[in-house]
Amino acid sequence: MGATIERGIIKAAGDDGYTVASLDREGIESLPLSAIDETAYTVGDTVYFFLFGDGTGKILCAV
Repeated sequence: MGATIERGIIKAAGDDGYTVASLDREGIESLPLSAIDETAYTVGDTVYFFLFGDGTGKILCAV
């Protein structure tokens, strides 16, 4: 199963992780993701993240 690295914006933050909307592909929004290195993000932050085909993945870093 491959993954796609994309630019996105944090749309929501909660106990289960961050929901990220893709800036590279219209209409793509992730399931709750966690940061790969435990970095704390806030709603509105622009990030790089990866998604597998099932919508799971991780946030890599801020842009």
